[in-house]
Amino acid sequence: MILSLAFSAALSLAPLATALHADEKPKTCSRCDDWNAPVDPYPLAENTWYVGTKGLSSVLVVDEDGLVLIDGGLPQSAARILDNVRKAGFDPSRIRWILDSHAHFDHAGGIAALARITGAQVAAGRNGVIALTHGSYHPDDPQKGFGASAHFPPVRRVHAVDDGDVITVGRTTITAVASPGHAPGGMSWRWRSCHDGACRDVVYLDSLNPVSTDDYRFTDHPDVVSALRATEDRLAALPCDVAMAAHPDQLPATSDASTTPCAAYAEEGRENLRKRLEKERR
Repeated sequence: MILSLAFSAALSLAPLATALHADEKPKTCSRCDDWNAPVDPYPLAENTWYVGTKGLSSVLVVDEDGLVLIDGGLPQSAARILDNVRKAGFDPSRIRWILDSHAHFDHAGGIAALARITGAQVAAGRNGVIALTHGSYHPDDPQKGFGASAHFPPVRRVHAVDDGDVITVGRTTITAVASPGHAPGGMSWRWRSCHDGACRDVVYLDSLNPVSTDDYRFTDHPDVVSALRATEDRLAALPCDVAMAAHPDQLPATSDASTTPCAAYAEEGRENLRKRLEKERR
């Protein structure tokens, strides 16, 4: 009896494991563990921090009146992103907006949890809203054929934005740059980082890769090809001193001072699309 009581007492004193909320249930995929490997946060510009994981970008834009977070990684990335926000010296409860680049599980998967935990509002491109609120890819997405394996936690409420719309927190204005092609409703985001009167243009670049299921042919979808090409041109023309891509390893290095990071990224996108179309025509 004494042993039994002691065991019961020990159980009552043991810390209870915190159950994961449904919107934080880990997503499994061949690259998910590597993508979600932790990295420490680091500054990109005066008011901008990288707070994402090894392979999935998440960027924090800082203003005295609040914070803006761009992209949420996988569902299991949410906790790591919030930890990085804290490590960078900021309070996640001050996040006012979460902005989405495109509604795929590896960039939007953590948004539902992040919005729930922080109370932030969410904004995305108009077609991205359809995908985010359903937790599944848009019907016109080249990757729609992945089906349920690509589903992610739906986001209850999402504000639709169009090209040129702005999100403002305090003195910081973030402008939406329409970037469809990789996914319907894709958005890049740009803002200025200023210190002591010197300002730099910062851009968060949406994906340009022509990725699809095996049975999808871009040559059969000229509207998607046109959208990608228009996005490449639009991004290449942006004022762009500092850039971050939705996958950090997809931002090419450039030593040419006459080429902006955005222009180099767009050129790589053009080459990837050219190779994809050439492969389909063989």
